[in-house]
This record gives sequence, structure tokens and C-alpha cells, in this order.
Amino acid sequence: MTDLPPPRTPAGWYPDGVAGRERRWDGDQWTEETREQQDRDDTSPAPAVLVARGVTGFAEIEGSILLYRSKRDRPPLQRIDLHTVERIVVSRRGSAFDVVLVGARGGSRARPSLFSETSLTRSPLTPESEWDAFLEALEAAVARAVPKFRPDDVRRNSRSLPN
Repeated sequence: MTDLPPPRTPAGWYPDGVAGRERRWDGDQWTEETREQQDRDDTSPAPAVLVARGVTGFAEIEGSILLYRSKRDRPPLQRIDLHTVERIVVSRRGSAFDVVLVGARGGSRARPSLFSETSLTRSPLTPESEWDAFLEALEAAVARAVPKFRPDDVRRNSRSLPN
């Protein structure tokens, strides 16, 4: 049996050990950033899905980085800095996505490319609700990384879009 790495704790704000204060975890280590503890209530949204299983591998959001892995316990094959994403393209059915990088060739495409290294199609083992939650988390992560990006900039391929 292969020893799997421990699960990664997502980047975010966590209790600091000092009453009323939180410290930022960047996904690998604690930062110097602190803030007053934020009130959490039952109406707060569910945590974002930060990993998506595709047909050919996994996509994972770590802060402002999008990682592509062949298997969950393998090193990333590709790292995309979300600051370099111009837009996200989602298929008509929502079952595939691709990221278009700033200045990329073919940047005007309206659907995910089968030949792109950044395209991923949902695995039949991934529930549609988890896939959709991952896409929402990806849109939010890009919006945080690229202030001019708005989630409504996501191009969803539909019959009304020109090809």
C-alpha cells in the first residue's frame, strides 16, 4: 500500500489561539496576517469545493494557484497562477471547463478545447453538484486574483454564442 500524503488544509482564516483573533493559513504555512475573528452563523455558505475530479485527472485550487494532477496523491503536472487567467470557458452542458490565459493563442474561443492542457471534463464519478461547486469556487478564486474579472465574464457555450 502506498503512503498517501495527509489531506491539505485549505488556505483561509483560522483561530489564532488568541481570543477574538484569526491568522491566515496560505495552504502551506501560517502568515503574519491577522484580523479580528469574524462572526460565523448558520447562514454562512458551505465551504467551497477546491478539488474536481475529471476524466483525465484532478484540478485543485490552492489560494491563487490552479493545479492539475494526474492522480490526487501525485505532484502537480501543471500550475496556473490565477492572476494570469483572462477568462474561464465552460461547455454548454457545464461538464467541461478551460482557462484562457492572458495573451494566449486562440483566446477568443467560446468552448473548452480538447487539445488544451488546461481543459478538464467532469468524471462520471464526480457528482454534478460537486462539479458546479468547484466551478463556482474557481470563478471566485479568479475574481480574487484578478480584480477586473467578474464571474459573469465566464463564457458558457450556448447556441446563442457565435462559434
